[in-house]
Amino acid sequence: MLRAGLPTLLLLALLLAPPPGRAQRGPLAPTDEVDLALAWARGRFRSPLICTFDGEPRTGLRRVEITPGPSHATQRVDRLTFFDLEARDAERCGTTLGGASPNLVGSLWLGYAPKRPRSDTPDREFKLVLRDGSVEFQIVQGRLRTGPAQFAPEDLEEIDLRGGTVRLEAVRRGSDAARVLAEFGAQRKLELIVETPDGGGFRMPLVELDR
Repeated sequence: MLRAGLPTLLLLALLLAPPPGRAQRGPLAPTDEVDLALAWARGRFRSPLICTFDGEPRTGLRRVEITPGPSHATQRVDRLTFFDLEARDAERCGTTLGGASPNLVGSLWLGYAPKRPRSDTPDREFKLVLRDGSVEFQIVQGRLRTGPAQFAPEDLEEIDLRGGTVRLEAVRRGSDAARVLAEFGAQRKLELIVETPDGGGFRMPLVELDR
């Protein structure tokens, strides 16, 4: 057994000590309704789907994340990211309810516009929004590549969603989304609804497995 001398112990203490000025610093608290909405939306989500390989259906989880947007953005935004399904060998991928489930790859910047931007009670204002069960965000910019799971992302069609909207809704009891996510118990559950500028769009159920 080796015994550390005094110089070694001092060095270890310096390496383990937090950097100056950071010991008491935590995450910044939301300051208005925009901050509250963006912070509420964030999470690491999954969406159930079924892909068929050699005629055999296999269940899987699509990866979707909402994280703080880039600091250089001209307004406060979140980043909604869809990750490659990585199912090149699948004959098809679909929802657990039988609908189509194309590959989606890319990121969207989401902004939020409060009804009363100068309210002195942002907490109360946002609670009223949540009471309606739906929070809407504007797609400030972003493109998605979409198409069959068998194609590599660079071979998929790319669509510009700037000017569209994203809604996050509470999953309602008895809904299709509730049935799809029933096995996940008490985890946070939302329905993601994306509307494109041309009137199209898609929706998917989300469950937050880790924040």
